[in-house]
Amino acid sequence: MPVQSCSTLIAAPRRLVAGVVRDGEAADESLREAGHRYSAAVRLLVPGDEVLLDARLAPGLRLPYRSRVRSVGVDGMVSELAGGLAKGLVHTTTLADAPGGTVMRDEIRWRSPFGAIGRVGDAILVRRLMRDMLGCRSAVYRRRAEELTGAPAVVGAAIVRDGAVLAAQRSRPTDLRGRWELPGGRAEPGESEPAALARECAEELAAQVDVGERVGTDLPVTTPGGALVLRMYAAALRPDSPEPKALEHLAVRWLTERELPTVAWVDADRAVVGDLEALLRP
Repeated sequence: MPVQSCSTLIAAPRRLVAGVVRDGEAADESLREAGHRYSAAVRLLVPGDEVLLDARLAPGLRLPYRSRVRSVGVDGMVSELAGGLAKGLVHTTTLADAPGGTVMRDEIRWRSPFGAIGRVGDAILVRRLMRDMLGCRSAVYRRRAEELTGAPAVVGAAIVRDGAVLAAQRSRPTDLRGRWELPGGRAEPGESEPAALARECAEELAAQVDVGERVGTDLPVTTPGGALVLRMYAAALRPDSPEPKALEHLAVRWLTERELPTVAWVDADRAVVGDLEALLRP
């Protein structure tokens, strides 16, 4: 089985690199630089999402194929071929902490179609295509992750109680009105992320929370004001806290694990639904 791999040291934390790995905008940029085309229905990928790739094999010769995300998280991402001429193609991205940042290792394995003819094609064409693709991916993902290390942070709270997590229904802007998110907001200059989250929950929900561990990957977000990084934290209501109220949202609602996939999440928060399901399991 042919294999092509590439390792890259990125001067950024692993959770941040993991967020770039699942970011369709990064994939689109790196594939365009290699001469290919990318499209997907969402920006931040979750297991089960499919992406379409139009690979440029040679001038005037393109090969379309469809890839499905098998897993994604703080340790990397795995995707596999879901449609196309290539056989058994699996792309594994593994992330590991290292001095100075994170090592991103990409490995693509595939089976050559058409027997001996396919193996000749691998030797003279496909291996070069894979090598160039991974080289562009390495450069683009490293640049994007390192640029995001200085981006402002937005924080969200996964407030858990009795096997359910609190979700809030947005009232604005118009294009997001009615969709659901985890409560939170932007950290002020000099403010720690846990302190910002506790403040935002008091302002938005009139609730007092204790902020716990991180949940999921960092999530790159683009706003009219520039790039942001969204970070989710587990949280719990303090014993003396009032019941959360929708002071700035249309409504608040406690969602069980079974209910999490049934609401219309904003795009960024959709990316942590799998992490929330795991958080709610005994």
